[in-house]
Amino acid sequence: MRTLPAVLVAAHAALIAFACHEIVAPKPVARHTAARVKAAAPLDSLSLTELELLAEIEDSLIAAIQRDSSDVGAMAELAHLYMLHGAYDAAVGPLARALELAPEREDLRAELQLAFRLGNLAARHVDVAAQVREFLELVAMAGHGC
Repeated sequence: MRTLPAVLVAAHAALIAFACHEIVAPKPVARHTAARVKAAAPLDSLSLTELELLAEIEDSLIAAIQRDSSDVGAMAELAHLYMLHGAYDAAVGPLARALELAPEREDLRAELQLAFRLGNLAARHVDVAAQVREFLELVAMAGHGC
């Protein structure tokens, strides 16, 4: 039986590890890719391909927040993505969390107020603290299950 030199075995192992990483690792989605999906379209009017793209963008933004829990930009972009498609209540969590981290950001405050107004959330007595907790749980659980 012939044996391979250790260098070839190591190179082969490195190649397999790289290939596995490329297959399994989530593909980063560039910011502002939401523009490829119909802006301000209700979710029930989107095609399956558009919904899949939205899910990829959402997963990418959540993964960015998992990597850096202080990434206010990713939180704001995630909230904006939700608001573009009428999910105003889902936008509250990331916006409120971003405001906790960057209270000086008036643009985030205005976006949160807009979400409340457009979603009629004040009338529904939305608990902002509960929305933040739910958002943090979503981020913590993302990628750990079905």
